[in-house]
Amino acid sequence: MNFKLVATYDNFMLANMAMGLMTDNEIKCHLKDEQIVTMDPLLNAAVGGIKLLVEEKDYDKALALMKHAEDEYIKDVACPSCKVHAMTIEEKISNPQDFWGKLKNRVLYGQTSTYSKKYRCTNCNKTFDEPPPSF
Repeated sequence: MNFKLVATYDNFMLANMAMGLMTDNEIKCHLKDEQIVTMDPLLNAAVGGIKLLVEEKDYDKALALMKHAEDEYIKDVACPSCKVHAMTIEEKISNPQDFWGKLKNRVLYGQTSTYSKKYRCTNCNKTFDEPPPSF
């Protein structure tokens, strides 16, 4: 069996919740480096976090499942600032085609394309790096 990386986590609880979502939907998966990060969180950066790996044939299904779960979660979350249920997800992929853009990304980020995700309240227009808690 070949496995493919779906997501990385710095928190063992989130990693296990995601793995539970996969196993509930009959997707074969496992966590890599969970014990290392759990025992010594300072090693998180050295090993690259806890990795959720799924079987290659289930990769697209796993991504769609995680996206759907996040979309459903964000619908029920109120903005921490204005307390209105108006959160959206903003994803940005920078994949420059010119030489200088690729070089800039390679020097600054170590890769030619970059990906970022933010959470924005459409009511007060504040942005958050992490999804706000639901309580």
